[in-house]
Amino acid sequence: MSITAPEGFTAAALAAGIKQSGNLDLALIYSEAPAAVAGVFTGNKFKAAPVLISRKHIKSGLCQAIIANAGCANCGTGRQGLADAELMAAEAARALGLKPEHVLVTSTGSIGKFLPMKNIVPAIRPLAAKLAKAGGADAARAIMTTDTRPKEIAVKVDGYTVAGIAKGSGMIHPDLATMHAFITTDAAVPRALLQKFLKQAVAVSFNMTTVDQCQSTNDCVFALANGLSGSRVTSHGSQARFYKALAAVCVYLAKEIARDGEGATQLIEVRVSGARSDKEARLAARAIAGSDLLKCAAYGRDYNPGRVLAAAGATGVRLDQDRMTADMKFLDKETIVTCDLGVGKASAVAWGCDLTEGYIKINAEYHT
Repeated sequence: MSITAPEGFTAAALAAGIKQSGNLDLALIYSEAPAAVAGVFTGNKFKAAPVLISRKHIKSGLCQAIIANAGCANCGTGRQGLADAELMAAEAARALGLKPEHVLVTSTGSIGKFLPMKNIVPAIRPLAAKLAKAGGADAARAIMTTDTRPKEIAVKVDGYTVAGIAKGSGMIHPDLATMHAFITTDAAVPRALLQKFLKQAVAVSFNMTTVDQCQSTNDCVFALANGLSGSRVTSHGSQARFYKALAAVCVYLAKEIARDGEGATQLIEVRVSGARSDKEARLAARAIAGSDLLKCAAYGRDYNPGRVLAAAGATGVRLDQDRMTADMKFLDKETIVTCDLGVGKASAVAWGCDLTEGYIKINAEYHT
């Protein structure tokens, strides 16, 4: 099940010639009805053109389409990049009969290159004509860059569905947002509540994920709620159940991104307990997950909890050296790391991956 599992959502993808490989590289996600929209974006100060345009469009409060390309990030491209992102949204809107501000746009790939608009613009109308319920899987593949596999999920709750797709494999160390993740639901969720819940879900999922401690310029997470199931998220109980489903989708996608880290052979799950506060627990967990020394130990299956202790201690969080403990457990394709700081009751979980020769090879040859 993919992003089109909720009622009223369709998707499509095609190869527009953006990627040199000739693979799918342009995706469109569409809601048959106007949807409440929420979004969070990269904390990187050097933001890509599509991030700037989508931040502007999301202020309308409604969205009916997302157009996304892979193969070119449209970042560091100045005024031309902004015009190209605006044009992508406008052409998608024209093909679908929408207002341009009701279309969000994303791009991923190499920084500093202009989009091949001569390829993209003529492809948008045929792309819109391909929209179908079965198109979600193609859309998940079309947004991939160095990913080795698509990342998609759908869960059913209370008569409605929450679904999502994501891309991400390298340049993963988000702040305020993450890689590219698109989430849809046919529940009716007030926009302010959707924004609140999305931000909370991102905090415990994508923002607790690191592959290489490199924050992207293009990170974004969008959530669209079109209400076509007839289920409304209003009561306290329904809100709790919706958030649980949303967080579950985000956590699943975040773990898949870490598991698919460039060159990775091991998913690393870090469980921190005994922290003074949630903030300090999260800080320690993500620092441990991002430690190059720990990542190498996971790759070599080298039992070395001293690297866990050192990584936590370097963050400056409160800890008790006499009570602090750490452990590593090696499974088939996962490494479980536990660390108790010994000073409180707060806990957090973070995800990362091992560091292998494969990561170096991929990034040494990224442009060649």
